[in-house]
Amino acid sequence: MKKIGQSRIVNVVIAFVIAILLSSYVLSTKSTSSTTNGSNNFSTLIPEKKASLNVALNVQFNNDKYVVIGAPATVQVDIQGSGALVSATQSRNDIQATIDLRGLKPGKRTVAVALRGVNASLTSTINPQKVTVTIANKTSKTLPVDVSYSRENIAQGYTASDPTSDVKHITISGPQTNVDAVSTVVARMDLPTGAKEPLTQSVRLVALDRNGNEVEVNLDRRTVNASLTIAPEDSKRLSLVADAKNGGANNYQINFDPKTVIAYGSSDILNTMTSITVPVDVGNISNKETIEVELPNISGIVHYDRLKVKVTVSQQEKSSSSSDSSSTNASSSSAGSSSSSDSSDTSDANSASSN
Repeated sequence: MKKIGQSRIVNVVIAFVIAILLSSYVLSTKSTSSTTNGSNNFSTLIPEKKASLNVALNVQFNNDKYVVIGAPATVQVDIQGSGALVSATQSRNDIQATIDLRGLKPGKRTVAVALRGVNASLTSTINPQKVTVTIANKTSKTLPVDVSYSRENIAQGYTASDPTSDVKHITISGPQTNVDAVSTVVARMDLPTGAKEPLTQSVRLVALDRNGNEVEVNLDRRTVNASLTIAPEDSKRLSLVADAKNGGANNYQINFDPKTVIAYGSSDILNTMTSITVPVDVGNISNKETIEVELPNISGIVHYDRLKVKVTVSQQEKSSSSSDSSSTNASSSSAGSSSSSDSSDTSDANSASSN
């Protein structure tokens, strides 16, 4: 009897089983590799996004004893990662930037900026990463707000009142030397050229020394609402005088309603005037008509109390009146001659009778 290991059939079966096992192993390896590669390819399809945010810098210190000079108002935070996460971070703006000065004594200090609220899946960088500030013993004083503007920007014929602000006094604080150097706190209004209308602006406050140089101190507020009233410089009531156009002035009777108007403008101009000459077109008026005319533009007069006035124009029949007058005079002359003749005849008759 032959041994099992030498059996030809048994060898074929064993070889077949080994081949099946090897094929299964190879296929499973390829499947795993394919799945891994597919996963990597999927991850590479997720779009990334970059964004820069301006984040307010929070300064932590003992503000009862100290003041901090030189800290920037904001820092720039750059984020990168999934587009959805970046967009969500931009919309929520939950990132906080802080420097912690608690426990530090007065003097110049350089400290790192700490970030909070950044999603762990995002890459973030901050600029600047460190800031240099000055910690000083706190001193303060209160000064009035001085609102200023350039009078050159006021339109000709207009004048401006003294400007005002919604806050009358400002408290400044900082190192003793800086606070002592401040002589005034100014709010400079930025007027448009040729300003004619009253206006109110949000104006930045600046602390200045006696030479007009800006001094670095803290102010209890950064801006005020400043107001300025702009109005015509002067006013005067003037009579209206007609200037007939396209027709002789002597041929028309022209009446204004109203007969006077109030003119607003430069005092130098108004002081030289007693009346306003108004052009009136009478070319198309045949009998009597009431029309509206605009008041003329005159240099130095910025406006009137009305835009237009009513004008009644009547044509005068001068030639007809002269003819009637001549006929009347002729009739009177004839009547006089007749009376003289009758008197002469009567006198002659009386004379003859007495003879």
